[in-house]
Amino acid sequence: MGVTLVQPAGYHAGKCGYCSPPGKKKSAPQTSYSLGLVASQMSAQFYQNLCDRGWRRSGDYVYHPDMARTCCPQYTIRLDVSQFKPTRQQRSAVNRWNRFVSTGLKPGEEVLAGGVAAATENAASGKKGKGKGKGKDKAKPFDLVTELRSHQAGYGAGGGEAAPKHRFELELTPAKVTQETFELYKRYQVAVHKDAPGSVSRAGYKGFLCTSPLDDDEEIVYTNATAARGLPTSYGGYHLLYRVDGVLVGVSVIDILPHAVSSVYFMWDRAWAWAGLGKLSALYEIALVRDMAAAGAKDMAWLYMGYWIATCGKMRYKGEYHPSYLLDPGTQVFHPLTPRLDKGLARIKGYKPFEEIEAMAEDEVAGLPEPTMSERIEVDEDVGGGRAGGGDDDNNNKAEFPTPPPPGFLDPASLSAATMDSLVTFLSEPKHGIVPYKMFQHMLTPRGRVMVKQMVAALGLDMVASLVDQKFEDKAFLYFGD
Repeated sequence: MGVTLVQPAGYHAGKCGYCSPPGKKKSAPQTSYSLGLVASQMSAQFYQNLCDRGWRRSGDYVYHPDMARTCCPQYTIRLDVSQFKPTRQQRSAVNRWNRFVSTGLKPGEEVLAGGVAAATENAASGKKGKGKGKGKDKAKPFDLVTELRSHQAGYGAGGGEAAPKHRFELELTPAKVTQETFELYKRYQVAVHKDAPGSVSRAGYKGFLCTSPLDDDEEIVYTNATAARGLPTSYGGYHLLYRVDGVLVGVSVIDILPHAVSSVYFMWDRAWAWAGLGKLSALYEIALVRDMAAAGAKDMAWLYMGYWIATCGKMRYKGEYHPSYLLDPGTQVFHPLTPRLDKGLARIKGYKPFEEIEAMAEDEVAGLPEPTMSERIEVDEDVGGGRAGGGDDDNNNKAEFPTPPPPGFLDPASLSAATMDSLVTFLSEPKHGIVPYKMFQHMLTPRGRVMVKQMVAALGLDMVASLVDQKFEDKAFLYFGD
């Protein structure tokens, strides 16, 4: 059983990386609100349960946006991988990539290098142009995993008898700092997110994308050992490395959880912008879920794509993978991402239960004010507020816990003294053991006790270990360091 240890970090107000004016985040008002905690360690199942309640992690900092008050509500989005069918654009992205690996030709080079040959070949074989002739062959069925693997080193023969022009490799490795991945991260942050080169540190990278509180000793059980070859053997944080001819061109930062692969971050070399690596990385993550499910990993079915933001153009792409579901933060129930729900969330300020949005008439939704769309994301090492990746005290400040509480949270005032006294604290010194919170809380400041209560209200009593039911598996112990 993996042990989960959590410590409150408090309710925060911060500057938004989604709607702050370009280059003016430091002077922007603090309009992003969230509650956070620090996880010294977490079981994979506990974090899976948190994801299903709208939480996300950045390093060992775990946070939940206040979905009634934050300026850009961030909705948990997940894709049902078993039902996913790639769109025409997604299939085209795979085909373009496979052609590049096979022939060395980039988009736009094909007409010059292969147009005449292709036309000559068609004429010689009697084939007619697109859309002409009654004998046109039916389109070949597109199997996503087969097409993705067809030009990957170690699978197939590169799509034909001739040796491919490039060697494309994927490597799944436990998340860790290497010089190779750090250099790619630094180039990406500078080129794409416009960070100053001197502000991108190895320590920040480690805390943001390599440090993981997830217990990596929890073994994944597969029922088909042969199919499981090359797949992850334990839950935890991983880097999926994309290499062409030995050169690192992209990295997917992912968590492997009991029911899902959870996307954390994707970084890529700007020189490969033409390749659409972001779209390809999502498809390869989908393929990983399918491979694990096919090998018999119980309940593996979903790709969690982080947060979806209705008014941020660069986050909306996640809804292009169907069928996707959004979490209603108030009811903690997933709903299909429909056009009506999409439009309602973009136009309604604050929180409204999804069922009420879905029940609105079309003209009622259309009559709401047009949303202001943002086309930018300013991501840095304090994503999520609080202390993610080392924290930034100028960007995030403690704020008063609101009344009424954020959607999905209990009211801290509803937690009785007896309820709090029954919670369990994990002690590491002088020796490992557990004691009732009642025996420990006098060592905390009054503010510290308030923060513990707020964290418990945010998590939910069913997520915290208690002496009342004595059921500690996949529940959190209160922890306050050595």
